[in-house]
Amino acid sequence: MSSRLRLIVPVVALPLLLTACGGEKKDETPTAAPATSSAAAPSATASASESPSAAPAFDGTEINVTIAGSKVSPRPSTHKVAEGTKIKVTVTSDKADELHVHGFDKSLELKAGQPGVIEFTADQTGTFEVETHESGLLLFKLEVS
Repeated sequence: MSSRLRLIVPVVALPLLLTACGGEKKDETPTAAPATSSAAAPSATASASESPSAAPAFDGTEINVTIAGSKVSPRPSTHKVAEGTKIKVTVTSDKADELHVHGFDKSLELKAGQPGVIEFTADQTGTFEVETHESGLLLFKLEVS
């Protein structure tokens, strides 16, 4: 390989590597913060315009959690919402388990590798834990005021 080519290859490859890393970080940022209807609506709207069979945007707070190797991602935190807010929780676990929303008596059987979705209205105030029963993992707390 000529010395000129050795100098050009890193210059061309570096922006490609930085772009790939930037894309991964972009995907991590929204899931680390509590999702709100204003954050979720633009992406859902864009998808709906591209595909006529896409589901309409959810009018509430969406929370997405992944469980892999007994690790919860994003790390458990407290999601603050106003009383009366519609909540949509999507959990994908690498093992079969049971999702439970304390205080609202909502539960859902989770199948390994398949997203489980539970929706409800936060119609009472307080702080409520959302956890798995079999593995005993705290996924997040929901603070309703």
